[in-house]
Amino acid sequence: MALFGKSPRTADSTPEGECPQCWKHAYDKSIHRRLGPREDCPQCVDHMVNGCPGFNRR
Repeated sequence: MALFGKSPRTADSTPEGECPQCWKHAYDKSIHRRLGPREDCPQCVDHMVNGCPGFNRR
């Protein structure tokens, strides 16, 4: 049992105002499992460089 209740951090429940792709990549470990050691995720790198589509895209 968690000390402060159930964590809202699940890949399926993106909070309002958050980028769904960023949220899913942060909390769904299966997405990055296919990557090798120290290999960057192309979608995450794109988000870091260009921002999130519909939120802060450059």
